[in-house]
Amino acid sequence: NYFPQDSLLSVFFFSLQAQLKYLQCIAISCLVLAAKDNEDEVIPSVQTLAVQSRCKHSPAKILRMERIILDKLQWDLYTETPMDFLNIFHAMVMCSWPHLPPRLPQRNPSLHVALLTKQLQHCMACHQLVQFKGSTLVLVIITLELERQTPGWFPVITDLLKKAQVGS
Repeated sequence: NYFPQDSLLSVFFFSLQAQLKYLQCIAISCLVLAAKDNEDEVIPSVQTLAVQSRCKHSPAKILRMERIILDKLQWDLYTETPMDFLNIFHAMVMCSWPHLPPRLPQRNPSLHVALLTKQLQHCMACHQLVQFKGSTLVLVIITLELERQTPGWFPVITDLLKKAQVGS
Protein backbone atom coordinates (compact mmCIF):
# COMPACT_ATOMS: atom_id res chain seq x y z
CA ASN A 1 0.00 0.00 0.00
CA TYR A 2 1.53 3.30 -1.10
CA PHE A 3 -0.64 5.56 1.06
CA PRO A 4 -1.34 5.64 4.81
CA GLN A 5 -4.69 4.09 5.70
CA ASP A 6 -6.11 7.37 7.01
CA SER A 7 -5.11 9.62 4.13
CA LEU A 8 -7.78 11.28 2.03
CA LEU A 9 -6.00 10.16 -1.10
CA SER A 10 -6.20 6.49 -0.12
CA VAL A 11 -9.91 6.85 0.64
CA PHE A 12 -10.39 8.64 -2.65
CA PHE A 13 -8.43 5.94 -4.49
CA PHE A 14 -10.44 3.13 -3.02
CA SER A 15 -13.74 4.92 -3.66
CA LEU A 16 -12.79 5.36 -7.31
CA GLN A 17 -11.39 1.84 -7.45
CA ALA A 18 -8.46 3.37 -9.27
CA GLN A 19 -5.18 1.74 -10.04
CA LEU A 20 -1.86 3.51 -9.66
CA LYS A 21 -1.53 3.81 -13.41
CA TYR A 22 -4.38 6.39 -13.29
CA LEU A 23 -2.75 8.56 -10.61
CA GLN A 24 -1.45 11.07 -13.14
CA CYS A 25 -4.81 11.23 -14.90
CA ILE A 26 -6.56 11.82 -11.56
CA ALA A 27 -4.06 14.55 -10.65
CA ILE A 28 -4.50 16.41 -13.95
CA SER A 29 -8.28 16.06 -13.71
CA CYS A 30 -8.22 17.52 -10.20
CA LEU A 31 -6.09 20.41 -11.48
CA VAL A 32 -8.63 21.09 -14.23
CA LEU A 33 -11.48 20.99 -11.69
CA ALA A 34 -9.66 23.36 -9.33
CA ALA A 35 -9.04 25.81 -12.17
CA LYS A 36 -12.70 25.67 -13.20
CA ASP A 37 -13.81 26.28 -9.62
CA ASN A 38 -11.68 29.42 -9.35
CA GLU A 39 -13.41 32.02 -11.53
CA ASP A 40 -10.32 34.26 -11.64
CA GLU A 41 -8.11 31.64 -13.28
CA VAL A 42 -7.56 31.39 -17.00
CA ILE A 43 -8.02 27.72 -17.77
CA PRO A 44 -5.69 26.24 -20.37
CA SER A 45 -7.11 23.55 -22.61
CA VAL A 46 -6.98 19.97 -21.42
CA GLN A 47 -4.76 19.23 -24.42
CA THR A 48 -2.28 21.90 -23.26
CA LEU A 49 -2.32 20.60 -19.68
CA ALA A 50 -1.74 17.04 -20.86
CA VAL A 51 1.23 18.08 -22.98
CA GLN A 52 2.79 20.42 -20.40
CA SER A 53 2.47 17.86 -17.60
CA ARG A 54 3.75 15.04 -19.82
CA CYS A 55 0.63 13.09 -18.96
CA LYS A 56 0.49 9.75 -20.72
CA HIS A 57 -3.30 9.87 -20.90
CA SER A 58 -5.31 11.43 -23.70
CA PRO A 59 -7.40 14.56 -23.16
CA ALA A 60 -10.49 12.37 -23.61
CA LYS A 61 -9.39 10.14 -20.71
CA ILE A 62 -8.64 13.20 -18.56
CA LEU A 63 -12.11 14.61 -19.23
CA ARG A 64 -13.65 11.20 -18.53
CA MET A 65 -11.78 11.07 -15.21
CA GLU A 66 -13.00 14.59 -14.43
CA ARG A 67 -16.58 13.40 -14.95
CA ILE A 68 -15.96 10.34 -12.72
CA ILE A 69 -14.54 12.55 -9.96
CA LEU A 70 -17.49 14.95 -10.18
CA ASP A 71 -19.93 12.04 -10.07
CA LYS A 72 -18.20 10.35 -7.11
CA LEU A 73 -18.09 13.60 -5.13
CA GLN A 74 -21.61 14.55 -6.29
CA TRP A 75 -20.40 17.96 -7.46
CA ASP A 76 -22.01 20.23 -10.02
CA LEU A 77 -19.71 22.95 -11.37
CA TYR A 78 -22.47 25.00 -12.93
CA THR A 79 -22.06 28.60 -11.84
CA GLU A 80 -24.91 31.03 -12.12
CA THR A 81 -24.26 34.11 -14.20
CA PRO A 82 -25.56 37.62 -13.52
CA MET A 83 -27.88 37.13 -16.50
CA ASP A 84 -29.36 34.04 -14.80
CA PHE A 85 -30.10 36.17 -11.73
CA LEU A 86 -31.60 38.92 -13.88
CA ASN A 87 -34.02 36.50 -15.54
CA ILE A 88 -34.94 34.80 -12.26
CA PHE A 89 -35.42 38.00 -10.24
CA HIS A 90 -37.36 39.70 -13.04
CA ALA A 91 -39.65 36.68 -13.38
CA MET A 92 -40.20 36.68 -9.60
CA VAL A 93 -41.24 40.34 -9.71
CA MET A 94 -43.53 39.88 -12.71
CA CYS A 95 -45.20 36.78 -11.21
CA SER A 96 -45.73 38.33 -7.79
CA TRP A 97 -46.75 41.76 -9.09
CA PRO A 98 -48.65 41.15 -12.36
CA HIS A 99 -50.07 44.69 -12.33
CA LEU A 100 -46.58 46.20 -12.83
CA PRO A 101 -46.11 45.86 -16.62
CA PRO A 102 -48.72 48.52 -17.51
CA ARG A 103 -46.84 50.98 -15.27
CA LEU A 104 -43.51 50.31 -16.92
CA PRO A 105 -42.68 52.47 -19.96
CA GLN A 106 -42.07 49.43 -22.16
CA ARG A 107 -45.35 47.76 -21.04
CA ASN A 108 -43.84 44.47 -22.13
CA PRO A 109 -41.82 42.27 -19.73
CA SER A 110 -39.52 41.12 -22.55
CA LEU A 111 -38.65 44.69 -23.50
CA HIS A 112 -38.13 45.49 -19.84
CA VAL A 113 -35.68 42.57 -19.47
CA ALA A 114 -33.86 43.81 -22.59
CA LEU A 115 -33.47 47.25 -20.99
CA LEU A 116 -32.24 45.70 -17.73
CA THR A 117 -29.85 43.48 -19.70
CA LYS A 118 -28.23 46.52 -21.30
CA GLN A 119 -27.83 48.11 -17.89
CA LEU A 120 -26.30 44.89 -16.53
CA GLN A 121 -23.87 44.72 -19.46
CA HIS A 122 -22.73 48.28 -18.74
CA CYS A 123 -22.22 47.39 -15.07
CA MET A 124 -20.27 44.24 -15.92
CA ALA A 125 -18.02 46.29 -18.23
CA CYS A 126 -17.22 48.76 -15.44
CA HIS A 127 -14.09 47.64 -13.61
CA GLN A 128 -15.21 49.30 -10.35
CA LEU A 129 -18.37 47.18 -10.23
CA VAL A 130 -16.78 43.81 -11.02
CA GLN A 131 -15.98 43.40 -7.32
CA PHE A 132 -19.68 42.89 -6.54
CA LYS A 133 -21.52 39.60 -6.92
CA GLY A 134 -23.73 39.34 -10.00
CA SER A 135 -26.83 38.76 -7.88
CA THR A 136 -26.15 41.97 -5.94
CA LEU A 137 -25.70 44.02 -9.12
CA VAL A 138 -28.94 42.65 -10.53
CA LEU A 139 -30.88 43.47 -7.35
CA VAL A 140 -29.52 47.01 -7.41
CA ILE A 141 -30.36 47.46 -11.10
CA ILE A 142 -33.91 46.20 -10.62
CA THR A 143 -34.36 48.33 -7.49
CA LEU A 144 -33.15 51.51 -9.17
CA GLU A 145 -35.20 50.88 -12.29
CA LEU A 146 -38.40 50.22 -10.34
CA GLU A 147 -37.76 53.22 -8.09
CA ARG A 148 -37.31 55.42 -11.16
CA GLN A 149 -40.36 54.17 -13.06
CA THR A 150 -42.89 52.76 -10.61
CA PRO A 151 -44.78 54.48 -7.84
CA GLY A 152 -45.13 52.12 -4.90
CA TRP A 153 -41.88 50.32 -5.78
CA PHE A 154 -40.80 49.69 -2.19
CA PRO A 155 -43.13 46.73 -1.40
CA VAL A 156 -42.11 45.12 -4.70
CA ILE A 157 -38.43 45.26 -3.81
CA THR A 158 -39.03 44.25 -0.20
CA ASP A 159 -40.90 41.18 -1.46
CA LEU A 160 -38.10 40.37 -3.94
CA LEU A 161 -35.40 40.71 -1.28
CA LYS A 162 -37.35 38.40 1.01
CA LYS A 163 -37.75 35.79 -1.73
CA ALA A 164 -34.08 36.13 -2.69
CA GLN A 165 -33.27 35.65 1.00
CA VAL A 166 -31.38 38.93 1.23
CA GLY A 167 -31.44 40.88 4.48
CA SER A 168 -32.33 44.56 4.48
